[in-house]
Amino acid sequence: MAGQPWLADTFAGVMLVTAAYCLARLAISWRQGRRTDRQVDAIHVLMGVAMAGMLVPRLRVFWAGGWEVIFGAATLWFGWLAVREYRRRTALGRCRPHHAQHALGCAAMVYMFAAVTTTVRAASDAGLGGMGGGARFPTLALVLAVALFGYVVWTADRLPALARVSALAAGPAARAAAAVPATAVPVDGARLAAVGPAGDGPTPTGSGSAGSGPPLSPRLAACCEIAMGVTMGYALILML
Repeated sequence: MAGQPWLADTFAGVMLVTAAYCLARLAISWRQGRRTDRQVDAIHVLMGVAMAGMLVPRLRVFWAGGWEVIFGAATLWFGWLAVREYRRRTALGRCRPHHAQHALGCAAMVYMFAAVTTTVRAASDAGLGGMGGGARFPTLALVLAVALFGYVVWTADRLPALARVSALAAGPAARAAAAVPATAVPVDGARLAAVGPAGDGPTPTGSGSAGSGPPLSPRLAACCEIAMGVTMGYALILML
């Protein structure tokens, strides 16, 4: 199945915008001390650039083998974080694993670059739009796509539960008055404890969190994850 050029261009544009936004998040977090998961923002920058180059060949800035090494290492790193989060949840009974989503995304990137390297070697400028179903293990591509789309639905379902930035930056009384469900929602790899009746403020506690100010745009961070999941799922479908 060949992808439509205009659709590939659209997804590539979305990926570049997402990468630029995540890069801005890193800069804002560093300069203003806002809390964010910097390792997740950093991997989103790399994913956005890599996906744009995969979808539109003229946007490539790195060779496929180099991306495989980077995302292979990232898969191991986020996989280890996911295991640690699972153990913490087992011990505390309240922490939801979140880095598993990023480990899955990195693994999908490794698979896609490996597939592109082996099936489009003779026509390296064709990109995903010209692959026409070149995956060596199409069943694995389908499983990865379904898993990514599942995480997209899971993340989108929790968007309304994420506190607004204005509520996060307000005082305890204002936060208590905000209608935020009292559930723990993971954001950028951190557990964002929603506001309860007593007015307890949200506190990111993930391993990659940095900064001391209010969390940096949790809903926009979730939207980045949705955009990444949809785009990678689309690319994997092209390989079937």
